Amino acid sequence: MGSTNTLLRRYLCKRLAEYYSQPADKVVGTGPRCIDFGSLFNEWHWKHKYKSVYKQQQGMWLTPVELFHPYYSNVFANFVRKSMTTIDEKRHGDGVFEIVELGGGRGTNANALLNHLSECHSDMYERLHRYTIFDTSPTLHELQRRVLIEGSKHADKVVLRNIDMMDVAEGNSKFLTHSDTPTIVFALELLDNLPHDKIGRCIETGKMLQAEVVPVFSTDFDPADHVNAKGSELDTSQPHAETFSPINDPLLLHILSLSPSLYTPLSSRGPRWVPTVALGILMKLFECRPNSSVAFADFDWLPGPDVDSLSITQKDSEVILPAAEQSVGDPLVTDMKGNDHLCYLTSPPNALCDILFPTDFGRMAAFAKLIQEQEISAMKQCDFLMKYGSDEVNKTKGWTGYSPMINDFGNCSVLTITPSK
Repeated sequence: MGSTNTLLRRYLCKRLAEYYSQPADKVVGTGPRCIDFGSLFNEWHWKHKYKSVYKQQQGMWLTPVELFHPYYSNVFANFVRKSMTTIDEKRHGDGVFEIVELGGGRGTNANALLNHLSECHSDMYERLHRYTIFDTSPTLHELQRRVLIEGSKHADKVVLRNIDMMDVAEGNSKFLTHSDTPTIVFALELLDNLPHDKIGRCIETGKMLQAEVVPVFSTDFDPADHVNAKGSELDTSQPHAETFSPINDPLLLHILSLSPSLYTPLSSRGPRWVPTVALGILMKLFECRPNSSVAFADFDWLPGPDVDSLSITQKDSEVILPAAEQSVGDPLVTDMKGNDHLCYLTSPPNALCDILFPTDFGRMAAFAKLIQEQEISAMKQCDFLMKYGSDEVNKTKGWTGYSPMINDFGNCSVLTITPSK
């Protein structure tokens, strides 16, 4: 790696950290605490209601947790109950267990899930030893403290940790203690914001290459200010270009050694994005807690950049920035003004951008099977919601039977890892 080259996921980690350091309300919005879904007539009526709710909040996004509160979270509480029931049957006992949420948002899911457990499955609630939230964002971490520690009846069960997910994946931060305690792990719309790597193949030698970024030097730029490690001095305000070098990153090499066919790009299709941090977290999770059950929900597909907003951005830009090579699994890059950008490199320097990756749940499930022997599946989110919470889905249906909780968000899937029966 050159003296000013930075591994791509570290560059993306810094960009995303800057985005999530904004005030919490600017990142994750919140809707009415309970929408009267029964009063809605059909899909058109829901779309009209959604636009109204969206205009009334400040955040860039409204997640299913916020939109379908508390019903969406209640389904995941049912997942806890069903997973623990299977574990109890296998071990002929009913001991304590833990819940871990990776990326806790506004704390809404944790609060609603714990409410549902305490009200509907009180035996499970009493056995819950600890609910731990790991979150990278300092502002969301502080909001979670206010919601779950200062203003919640569940404060004695909740532990909050502000920690970088990339550090967890790379083994540079303490994650979970090693224990056989059954642990239920959630990640709801976290995968899309985890730093990824990009790998390609040399046309001449066929060898694998890792993507890196290098600053496009300007007259007032000092290379000494650019740190090629994870260092906080990495200057993302400078324009960068993408380059490729022989793979030498330990985490990336380890992932590819476990699954040489899953994420290896074909020469004919160009480079491929690899969810390095997500896969690293999975490996660390089962290393620390082999008796874990998992439900990771996120986007399985995202649209390309909006052509209209893209053209406006390019017209206003005085500098033509170098674009990254188009790749399998490219992210959607959106700034705080709602403008999309061609790629992660072409947004204006200093622009705070959300960088969202679609997740190939089939490949992630295949990878999970290489490291853990349990029931592992990838299903559409609507199927997950019906499997674990059909009663909750019914509470979101309008007059015609339309339920936005299962009929909207059609581009979402869930990875589940549950105890074998």
